[in-house]
Amino acid sequence: MKNSLIVVSVILVVSGSALASTIAVYPPRYSGELSVEQILEGSYSREFSASGENFVTDELVGGLRAERYDDELAPMGIIDMLSSSRGQAADAVWMGGEISATAVARYAGYSQRFGFDRGDGFEVLFNVSGSQMNVTGEGSVDLTGDTWRWTRSDANGSNSFSSDSSQNSDGLDHMVTYEIIGLDRPGRTWMLFWEDIAGPHTSNGGSSDRDFNDLAVEVYAVPEPASLALMILGVVAGVRRYRVLA
Repeated sequence: MKNSLIVVSVILVVSGSALASTIAVYPPRYSGELSVEQILEGSYSREFSASGENFVTDELVGGLRAERYDDELAPMGIIDMLSSSRGQAADAVWMGGEISATAVARYAGYSQRFGFDRGDGFEVLFNVSGSQMNVTGEGSVDLTGDTWRWTRSDANGSNSFSSDSSQNSDGLDHMVTYEIIGLDRPGRTWMLFWEDIAGPHTSNGGSSDRDFNDLAVEVYAVPEPASLALMILGVVAGVRRYRVLA
């Protein structure tokens, strides 16, 4: 378990002319606060270690991988929660199916409220109660066919930040994203980590610690029920054909 700085990386993909980058995540400033890596460990009861910009567990079988997604990408693209992979889109704009979100951690003086914006205003999924890793807050919504930006704000609606940095008052990115790979369940799982103080890091003359532990949310996406049923029927049919051929 390490409390190291995740530095900015830039990757140029010549064939696709794609410029990808991730922003820096700093260690927590205050004693007793957990880092992104430690929140992952507390959430999944596993020991993670850094592997480049990702985090992985040590198990040879049944291990987990937290894969960091790009904060910037040219072109930015849209993350399809059910099919996109790293390098296809930045984490600013999303699309998907049935969404369930749960508060995981809060290390912040500000209150926290989480939701999304489909282009016509902030829609709240939940307010967060509690602090540190002892938090509650959850909500579900069917976003099949929609595109949106994740949003967090104070409980009174102030101090709002979007997953799309172009919509933020300081023009900075306030959310970093990891996909959690290896969980034994259908659909896909993501962890969103938020910074709720505006401005650059204190080392750059700002007032923010930029540790992205102010709010952590796990988001789980599955296809709409009809599509999921078809997927299950396809798997069952495949098994039956295999048995007949065998």
